[in-house]
Amino acid sequence: MHQLNQKSLDALKNLHNYVCPQDNYHTTKRSAVLVALLPNEKGDLEVILTSRSSSLRTNAGDSAFPGGKRDPEDVDLIATAKREAMEEVCLPPSSSTVITLFPPVLSRHMQVVTPVVAFCPSLTTTNLFKTLSANPSEVSAIFTVPLEMFLSPQPEAYDYFDMSWMMSGHRVHRFERCGTDNFLLTPPGPGSNDTSGSTKESQTVPDEGDTSAAFTYSYSNDDDRKSGPKTEVVDRAKVGWHVYGMTAGILIEVASVAFHRAPDFEVYAHDQLTDQEQITNWYNQSEHTFRRSSL
Repeated sequence: MHQLNQKSLDALKNLHNYVCPQDNYHTTKRSAVLVALLPNEKGDLEVILTSRSSSLRTNAGDSAFPGGKRDPEDVDLIATAKREAMEEVCLPPSSSTVITLFPPVLSRHMQVVTPVVAFCPSLTTTNLFKTLSANPSEVSAIFTVPLEMFLSPQPEAYDYFDMSWMMSGHRVHRFERCGTDNFLLTPPGPGSNDTSGSTKESQTVPDEGDTSAAFTYSYSNDDDRKSGPKTEVVDRAKVGWHVYGMTAGILIEVASVAFHRAPDFEVYAHDQLTDQEQITNWYNQSEHTFRRSSL
């Protein structure tokens, strides 16, 4: 078990002391994501992210938190986030302790998304993939990234662009080369010609996010070969994944609260509305449209 260093202990305390404003968005378009934190070998906090499967209808290949839409049986949005994490990466609900919620943000598909921040006390970056495994229908890779990197990225690994969205300026942040030190790739499905060949063979699998990664299938015996490939974690430099858009924005907010400081870059575009102003405007407009259609 890796011990948290003092900076990480202070960060968790800051998150614990954060009070999320209550929202009153009574809409069926509610989703939640799990911002799952765990220590690395230095005691620093890292966050679990995924690369979405290229077969998905929306956001295929994007880097994202485990998460999704609220189901009718979910008692609350915390239950949604934990259920989705179990379905996508096999993270047991009991393995994460919720610290706080953050205010919801509006996705580009007009879902009101609530970030649920949690700490995984029994997991570390070195034992993570003994517990987690990717659901290949939803996830093509699982990786971790140091949380503080979203405040102080290397200059060559960060970029942004400004656009107009929801009648406001909007800055899209993009972090490159994420997950290069700790990742797990999903093996190809049945019928792939990648599963043939020698006992150990190195494969290069392209990701939808314009990335590629080398990894190894390993078979210990014929029974393993019949049951399919097993994936080993590769710990070496590679292209990595890019994290951008809503996911990047949430990580900037969480890291800012955790480490009690602003990022090394400008967060907002000129005249950009806050996330809460954007959601309020959208919600009020949606409610107005609904009331008119009901007359």
